Amino acid sequence: MNKLLTYAIVAAPLLAQEHIPVPLADPGRPVTLSVHVLHGSITVRAYNGRELSVDSKAAGNASQTEKTHDGMHRIAGSAGDLTIESENNKVSINSRNGHSSDITIQTPVNTSVNIKTLAGGQLTVEGVTGDVEAQNLNGAVNIRNVSGSVVAHSLNGAVTVSIASAKPGSPMSFSSLNGTIDVTLPPNIAADFSMKTNHGEIYSDFDVKMKPSNQPVVEPSDSKKGKYKVKVDGAVMGTVNGGGPDIKFTTLNGNIYIRKAK
Repeated sequence: MNKLLTYAIVAAPLLAQEHIPVPLADPGRPVTLSVHVLHGSITVRAYNGRELSVDSKAAGNASQTEKTHDGMHRIAGSAGDLTIESENNKVSINSRNGHSSDITIQTPVNTSVNIKTLAGGQLTVEGVTGDVEAQNLNGAVNIRNVSGSVVAHSLNGAVTVSIASAKPGSPMSFSSLNGTIDVTLPPNIAADFSMKTNHGEIYSDFDVKMKPSNQPVVEPSDSKKGKYKVKVDGAVMGTVNGGGPDIKFTTLNGNIYIRKAK
């Protein structure tokens, strides 16, 4: 029988912290964790435990200058309301309003993670052995010592990833619009690299066997008038350890660093 548990964190004073244990239906099986918040940081850390726990506090600094309105002082904001649901080892955490909350989650090692925040924080994942997908609109993405496949994107922020063991046969992607891409991979990884930066440099200590540059693609723009469009991708292609699944490294403004784990 599926086990359904639903929690709600009510508004709390700024910097007051909520700690909520979240039981799992079967702690021996893999966990799937999804966390989507509007504002704030999300940190996910693996530990040798049998349940998942959530700590949430309002983001900000109590020493910041208070705003006033018509002679009234602002009362410090609340921690954003969260809905936490656990069903059959699938845990979802969502914010229900626009308040900014920093969330720290401890989860068993065998957890797949999907996290997303829109503004005002950074995303951090440490030590899990499942697949990781992280998306940040304005802030950094930091993924450390994970085993599995990773998709990490920041619109405005650096993407820094270290992978202890890659999931065989799985493509991965690391991208930013404005930020550095810095990825450490296992030395024996076999993959096809696609690397592109418009305003930056690409560095690696892997022995990358370069492929010929992408050929221009001709597409009809208005075939009746004989107009055509020529497109060039501009990515640099190469293989490592004989090649394998695609791994893409893309940024518009920033350097790309592809490091071999020591």
